[in-house]
This record gives sequence, C-alpha cells and structure tokens, in this order.
Amino acid sequence: MTTSISNEEPVTGRRIPSILAVGVLFLALGVFDVYRGIAPIFGTASRLATDDKQVLAIGIAALVGGAFVLRGHNWARWLLAIWMLLHVVISMGHPGQLIGHAVIFGYLTFLLFRPRASGYFRPAAAGP
Repeated sequence: MTTSISNEEPVTGRRIPSILAVGVLFLALGVFDVYRGIAPIFGTASRLATDDKQVLAIGIAALVGGAFVLRGHNWARWLLAIWMLLHVVISMGHPGQLIGHAVIFGYLTFLLFRPRASGYFRPAAAGP
C-alpha cells in the first residue's frame, strides 16, 4: 500500500469519491453534449452544421474522458483538464463565463492532480 505525500488517507486501488464525482459529471456532460450535437438531425436539418459537429466532438471527448478517468487512466485526466481549458479559452470575451470556467478549471485541476489523485492514476506495480 502506498501513502500519499500529504496527511490524507493512504492511497489504495479504490476509486476516490472526488474522482468518481468528476467521472460521472463528465459522463453526464458528454451525454448532454452528444444529444445537443445530434438533435438537429431529428428536427428540420438534414445534416449537422459546423457548430453541431463541434458540440458533438466536445461531447464525445467528455464521454471518453469521464469513462476512462473512472478506470484510472492517466491520459484521461489530462483530456478532461484540456477539455475544461478549452472552455476557458472559448469564454474569452465574456467576463462572467470566463470567471466561471476559470474557477471550475482550477477546482477540477486540483481534484485530478492532487497527490492522492495522482496515486490513483499511477499504474500498478508489476508483480514478480
């Protein structure tokens, strides 16, 4: 059993509640964005506009990131951090949205990259 750098509980193979919350949140956001991306097809549009394709791609990235964060894949936490950073960049020029996205990005980064979470995402040691 490995211990974290801080005075938090020891790191185990069990999913950390905050990582579970982040993964489930991104799965939900992904489902919502995928729906928003393909919804025009069910309406009057015969094909997706560029904006719809972008929303669909963002939704797929959220689904993939959320699912693989729950499985403990290190690259998935980077995908989710980049996903949120993209939202910060997109909200430039809208001060309220920018502040909101920046705060969410900071909190998400803390949850995904703190020492205890890093222990969760560290690959298991190979046996003898």
